Amino acid sequence: MDFAELKMKILDEMELERPEWIKDTDDSLCIGYLELSATQKLIFSLSNYRGKQYIDVRTWYQDQAGEWKPTKKGIHFNVDKFDDFDKVMKLYADIKTMQQ
Repeated sequence: MDFAELKMKILDEMELERPEWIKDTDDSLCIGYLELSATQKLIFSLSNYRGKQYIDVRTWYQDQAGEWKPTKKGIHFNVDKFDDFDKVMKLYADIKTMQQ
């Protein structure tokens, strides 16, 4: 499935909490965010570059003019690596549970 079809399917079938202050492009789709502070948010997005799909998790900040902009802080990886990423996150969750 190409990125445009995937994007339409996601928008049609999923209820996403998408901030209005991030503008999607033909090659990107914001799929969620976490608020870190009043002027910082962690943005989760899917993107397409040269026919390959990527996951991007990046810190965004609000500048003095009130515009939201991405920082260099974040990770960007091919969707093929998501299962590996998910395994590590589940391991981290298990470790965190052990500490409680």
